[in-house]
Amino acid sequence: MADSIYNQLSRYTQPPLIILGTMGAIFNQILFTSRKSLRTTSCSFYFRALSLNDFLVLYIYVLLQWLADQYGFDPTKKFDWYCKMKTYLQTVLYTLSPYFVVLACFDRLCTSSTHVRLRRIATVRIASFLIPAMTIFIFAIFSHMPFFYMLTSYPSGSYCTPVSSEYNRVFAILVVIALGIVPPILMMILCITTLILLRRQRRRIMPINQARLRQRDNQLLKMLLLYVVFHVITTIPFSTTLLIAVYQISSTSPTILLLYRLSVLLFNTNYSTSFYIYTLSTPFYRQELYCLIKDTLKKFNRIIRPNYYQPKLHITVNTRLKRS
Repeated sequence: MADSIYNQLSRYTQPPLIILGTMGAIFNQILFTSRKSLRTTSCSFYFRALSLNDFLVLYIYVLLQWLADQYGFDPTKKFDWYCKMKTYLQTVLYTLSPYFVVLACFDRLCTSSTHVRLRRIATVRIASFLIPAMTIFIFAIFSHMPFFYMLTSYPSGSYCTPVSSEYNRVFAILVVIALGIVPPILMMILCITTLILLRRQRRRIMPINQARLRQRDNQLLKMLLLYVVFHVITTIPFSTTLLIAVYQISSTSPTILLLYRLSVLLFNTNYSTSFYIYTLSTPFYRQELYCLIKDTLKKFNRIIRPNYYQPKLHITVNTRLKRS
């Protein structure tokens, strides 16, 4: 009964998630790359890294898990090396996205600060350094996984599992801390601090150009806040059910196991909704999207009808006759 409920929900929810997430990730990359008002901000680098990682999660984790659930296509049950590397890579990618959001929140905090040293951190150069540094750090945290996951044979078949129940418990605690506790806490602390700094700055009178930049930064912060709220809502069920399932690993009830698997489906929505959160939340992002579509249509029309956009020559004939 529990398996049928999960399989039905997985069958009809994950494909739309993958399709919408793919479209959103592509639109995010195009917008944050092509629009100058977005491309020139350091925060856009973190959003681009986030959308790229979300795209990888959708195809390396969500799609492969859906194929395994619905069609039994699971090479982890056949190849030990695939078991190790797939589990390792999926866990790393699953964890990276929240930390890119943490970096974006920290960037907004630095932008809103009155301290010159902190504002210097919110640059494209620093962002291009912090993104690979964070990626290497997350890969290092989970570097033990290929050594402790292996293909194990059971009477019912072969499965990719940890080498022991003790390691499984320790690993679950690590995942809950690294994915379910630390990122939401850091996001909330950084966002609340940024809001306090912005409230203080509202009392100051700024030139018009600085006021416009501040308005754009506030829009980016609003995008972050909505993403953080959505992330926290989907993370709590995932972290709670994971801990319960692991600490009852010897006698996990079907209900707890079902709740955990359903919480994973809910958590997967984090990796496909960023574009739609941005679009629905901020007029600034919607305006940039509208301008991008408008410019794209103009370029497309120039290709289809090149003569239509060429400047027309207006010839004026002087009909006045010279008087004799």
